[in-house]
Amino acid sequence: MRYSFCVLDIDGTLTNGFNTYHPRVVDRVRAYRERGGTVALLSGRLPCGMLEPARLLELPAGTLIGGGDGAVLAVLNADGTLEWAWTRALSVETLLPHLVAADQPGLALTPTRVIAVGTTEKITYRLASITSPVVHPLPDWTKLPEALAGEPLVGVRFILERAAAVSLIARFSVVPEGDQEVFDNQEFTHQNVGFSIRPTGSDKGTALERMIAAAGFSKESTAAFGDWITDIPMMRSAGFSSAPSDALKAVREAATRVSAHTISDGWLATEMDLLQ
Repeated sequence: MRYSFCVLDIDGTLTNGFNTYHPRVVDRVRAYRERGGTVALLSGRLPCGMLEPARLLELPAGTLIGGGDGAVLAVLNADGTLEWAWTRALSVETLLPHLVAADQPGLALTPTRVIAVGTTEKITYRLASITSPVVHPLPDWTKLPEALAGEPLVGVRFILERAAAVSLIARFSVVPEGDQEVFDNQEFTHQNVGFSIRPTGSDKGTALERMIAAAGFSKESTAAFGDWITDIPMMRSAGFSSAPSDALKAVREAATRVSAHTISDGWLATEMDLLQ
């Protein structure tokens, strides 16, 4: 098999809606495994938010599950629990004064849960519930250190109306902590703008490189599938990559191949059959 290691995004790749898994996609991923292929997961979700797709795909113990867009990596145990392989963290001490001063609702990620800070918009809470089945509410950012309870901070995310987002982005542009990313796409954020801060050097590309090494494969034998801009580094770190026809232009341009099918069509199903 030319591409014996396959790394999959979750939302928009395995799913065609809010936690809706296309049956044909699930079947084709299982068939790839039956042909001898190895599957790993790499998503913006936390690893705990990927246990359900791991179960649906019947992934075995030892499967690598990367989360937080590359900030954490876990290994699936036989009993369905997770063992942590690595974690990259943000400096709470550096970020906290700016988070408190900005006073905007958002999400704080630990390896095991999402902390929803302030009164979040519906789309933000929806994002939180996809990211992790465990979402803890918090009234404001001042209480973040206590809420972390010793866990590392592996990401911060916001979806805000445009004026508030522009102000927040400007504030953090001078903060020397983490890698910052802006998401300005009306299809995903509607009239809002997304903004995230990840630990430095923890994008999906560097995560994939470490996963390839941990699994004992090579870039040339690795295929990666994704649909969103955070998947671009992952695609560039794989020997083969594919995206749906309705992905953003930048994602399509980064992929080795663009599927003829859309996310709602279950585009991944036909792409998996190419991995012979």
